[in-house]
Amino acid sequence: MLSATKLSTKGQVVIPKALRKKLGLEPGDPLVIGLSGDRLVLRKVTMADLLEESAKNRADGKVLSHEETFRDLV
Repeated sequence: MLSATKLSTKGQVVIPKALRKKLGLEPGDPLVIGLSGDRLVLRKVTMADLLEESAKNRADGKVLSHEETFRDLV
């Protein structure tokens, strides 16, 4: 599914309604954004994602900041 949108003068992007509905995005949902090559990747973050990533890091003996944990989710 493709949709078009524009970047505002404040750097904001509106996610089209059809895409929000398809992904189950609601106001206030946490999102992580990152780069993959020359593409922006926007992903909804669930509690399960955070718990899984934290458990993986703990098993690897890593103690990461929230920013580092979110970055690994992209």
